Amino acid sequence: MLIELAARIALGSVVTWFLYHKSGATGLIFAAPLWGVLLAKPILELMSALVRGAKRSAWGGRDTDAIAFGIHRLRIRYVAGYPWVVDEDLLAALGEASSDALRRRADPANCAQLPDSALWGLSERGVVNYLSSSRHPDANKLRLLIEHQVFLPARSKREREMKPQRRTR
Repeated sequence: MLIELAARIALGSVVTWFLYHKSGATGLIFAAPLWGVLLAKPILELMSALVRGAKRSAWGGRDTDAIAFGIHRLRIRYVAGYPWVVDEDLLAALGEASSDALRRRADPANCAQLPDSALWGLSERGVVNYLSSSRHPDANKLRLLIEHQVFLPARSKREREMKPQRRTR
């Protein structure tokens, strides 16, 4: 990308120099549209890269991920390589509100406060159990989405990291 940009700037400079020396200041009038054509693509690519970066920073960093379910955004936090779904987001996707009573009744292995955060999360087993027992019409769709986009990739990543590397002789 940088080589292409440098080539465009070099071409524009050469043509602008030629037009200026052949026809004076009038040549700059003809060089201006050329610069617009030469720099349009890099400017548009820069804008799309800035938008992607803004979305990436808004949706979370390395220890945080997010998936979309309809109009809802579900934040995923990774604790020791295991994904935890923020309970407020999961319940909001089902049209429910989180409560302290729900958190107190839940098994601590399935629902716990996330480290270095005021947020509470549900583990893989907690999400599957909660969504399997829910009567919400979209609960099964949400469970399948979370399993396919979050839990399965996390499991396969952990399995790849746990496999001992074989030595070749």
